[in-house]
Amino acid sequence: MSAVRIIGADELRAAVRFEDLIEPVSRAFREASAGLAENGLIVTFPGERPDLGDVYVKTGVLRGHRVYIVKVSPWFALNVERGQPQGGFIGVFDSGTGHTLAILNEEHYLSDIRTAAAGSLAARVLAPAHVGTAAVLGAGVQAYWQPQALYRERPFETLLIWARTPEKASALAARLAPVLPGVDILVSDNLERTVREADVLITATQAREPLVRGEWLREGQHITAVGADDATKCELDAATLKRARVFVDDRQTAAANGDVYHAVQAGGYTPGDVAGEIGEVLAGRKAGRISAGDITVAKFVGIGVQDLAAAEVALEKLGVLQAPALP
Repeated sequence: MSAVRIIGADELRAAVRFEDLIEPVSRAFREASAGLAENGLIVTFPGERPDLGDVYVKTGVLRGHRVYIVKVSPWFALNVERGQPQGGFIGVFDSGTGHTLAILNEEHYLSDIRTAAAGSLAARVLAPAHVGTAAVLGAGVQAYWQPQALYRERPFETLLIWARTPEKASALAARLAPVLPGVDILVSDNLERTVREADVLITATQAREPLVRGEWLREGQHITAVGADDATKCELDAATLKRARVFVDDRQTAAANGDVYHAVQAGGYTPGDVAGEIGEVLAGRKAGRISAGDITVAKFVGIGVQDLAAAEVALEKLGVLQAPALP
């Protein structure tokens, strides 16, 4: 047994882009929805309040893959305030022996870009054919990645940014300008107007009460919601889900976390009202957008097989795993 490879975040950033993960994450979603996955999830809150810090422990197993993963993913508000990376790592293990192959000290980088890859896939199968105006709620890491992910599948002319702190929204606009050249990027101070004007809306906040109201929506819109990833968080109200065809990364995980969980708790919405999993749409087993007038929602909590796909790509690019032979 060889020594365990420890790979730092800088090495991962240099080797892997979010575009590299789109098709591997698509395969992982399809395989998970076909019943080939195990996605374990434990969430803990080590701080005095949930909004100060949380730690996700996720496992990812896919039948027929060479590795499985265990991810420890902390998020602490203090790191955001100080402008420093989050902690955490992904442990990658041989599926045949259980031996540790690598420790990816990712500083949340792989987690961030695999979520961006999921956003691209949501746009591919659920967004309207033409997107003139996109909007993002939030000013954090996913508010940076998700517009880029959307633009890759549906180039848009205008991007609206709304955040609770206007200064952070302006800073995000400045960061996005070089990577979205030609897009008119505007900071909005009106939440309702932002939602109403968007052809595609991205929600990427730490909200614990709904921001988006169903009465604000219009026919043809799509929402990619990535912020509410545990049972304490919620970005979309129950009326939003009731008006939409809702697709999730995993039914069981969605029913216990985020917007779907809160809508069920509020009453009048059930896990059975979810239209399907994104993997089922990608595999062609479920229809996504049926008509131009559909309102669609992609609700991502984040599942372990996304991290497994990201780890496999990273280790192949870095020579720890041999890339599989093309058919």
